[in-house]
Amino acid sequence: MDALHAWSARRIADAVRAGEISAEEVTRHHLDRIAEHEHLHAVITLTPESALARAREVPLGPLAGVPLLVKDIFDTAGVRTTYGSGIFRDHVPVHSATSVRRLVDAGAIMLGKANLHEFAWGVTSRNRAYGAVVNSARPDRIPGGSSGGNASALAAGLCALGLGTDTGASIRLPAAACGVAGFKPAFGSVPADGLWPLAPSFDHVGPLARTLDDCALAFDVLRGAPLPRVDAATLRVRELAAAGTAPTTEGFLEEASLPPAPDLVRLHLAECAEVHREIFAEHRDAYDEDLQTKMAVGLAVAPEERASLVAGLHAWRAACAAGCPWDVLVSPAFPGDLPPSDVPATIELTDRMTAYTRPVNWLGWPSAVTADGMMHTGRDEAAVLSHALAWEGYEVATTPAPA
Repeated sequence: MDALHAWSARRIADAVRAGEISAEEVTRHHLDRIAEHEHLHAVITLTPESALARAREVPLGPLAGVPLLVKDIFDTAGVRTTYGSGIFRDHVPVHSATSVRRLVDAGAIMLGKANLHEFAWGVTSRNRAYGAVVNSARPDRIPGGSSGGNASALAAGLCALGLGTDTGASIRLPAAACGVAGFKPAFGSVPADGLWPLAPSFDHVGPLARTLDDCALAFDVLRGAPLPRVDAATLRVRELAAAGTAPTTEGFLEEASLPPAPDLVRLHLAECAEVHREIFAEHRDAYDEDLQTKMAVGLAVAPEERASLVAGLHAWRAACAAGCPWDVLVSPAFPGDLPPSDVPATIELTDRMTAYTRPVNWLGWPSAVTADGMMHTGRDEAAVLSHALAWEGYEVATTPAPA
C-alpha cells in the first residue's frame, strides 16, 4: 500500500467514511511527517492535541479526516495567528474565519498554521520571524508566495489540503513553483472575513492540494454548495498570447489576447499600504525590509492618482468582459524559470513573477493552476474548473445548475 502522505484528500475522506482507516491514524501520520520536515519551515504553529482530539470524534462529511494546514493569515479561534509577522507573535483570536469553519465542519482536521511571506505581501516566502520556507520540490529555488508554506507542505506530504489567499499570485504561484495545484475562485465567491487583508479589492480565498480534483472537492465546501460541472469538450479554449507559448500545448491551441491591462501596480500598492498605515507607523522597524520599500511606494500614491487608477481599472474590466468570447485561457503561471532561493525580494521581482497572475486578480475572474504549472483562467468558475480537471485527465461528469 502506498504511503498515507501520498493519498489524495478525496481518497482519505472516502476511506475514513468507509471505516477503512481512522482519522486518528491519518492525523498521527501527517503530524509525524511535519516533525520530520521541520527544516522546510512550512509550519509556524502546530496543533497536535486539538488535531488528535478532533480526529477521535470520527469526523464525517466530504472532507472526513483530511489533514489541513491553514495559511497563518486566517483567524483561528484559540490558535495563535501571527499573519506571518513577529508583531503578532502572541496573538490568539477568539473567532475563526468562515472559510476555516466550513472546512473543519466538513470533517477536515486542522494540523496547524502554515508559514507565509510576511503579511502575505511577497513572492519568496522568506520570513524573518518564522524562517524562510524551503521549496520541498526544488530546494534551491523559491517556493513562491505568499502561500509558500502551504505549497511546500503539500509537495512534501505534510498535509493533503491547504487553505490560502491570492491577491496577485499567492495561491497559483506557490502551487506552480512546488508542483501542486491551486484554485483562485471568482472574487467574493468564498467569504473573506477573518483574514488579515492585503488589498481588499483583490483578495481571494481558495484551496491548494496536490490535484485539481482535491481543490474542486474543497471548493464545493468553501462556497457552501456543489459547483455544477460542464462538458469540457464544449468549451472555447485559447492560449493567452500575452503569456507566451504554453510549453505543454504543443501548438494545438489558437492564440488569443485580452485588451492590454493598464499599469495598476501602484493602485495595488496603495491599497496594501492603506491597510497597514496605522500599524506601520507604530512598528515600522518590525517590518521586513522589502515590505518597508513597498509601503513607501504605496503611501506616496496621491488620492487623485488613485482615483484615476480606479477609473482605469473599471474601464479595463468592461473592455475585457466585452472582448473575451472564450471560456478558458491557458498560459504558464509565471514567466521563465523559478529564481534561486536567495534572490532579493524586490518590487521588481514581484512584478515579474506575477505578470501573468496579477491581472486576473484585477479582473476578479477565477483561475486554476494544475500540477504541471499551467494556469487556466476564465469568467466562469464551472468552466475553469471543468477544463482544468479535464486537463489533469479527470473525466468530468456534467451536472445541471441548481434551480
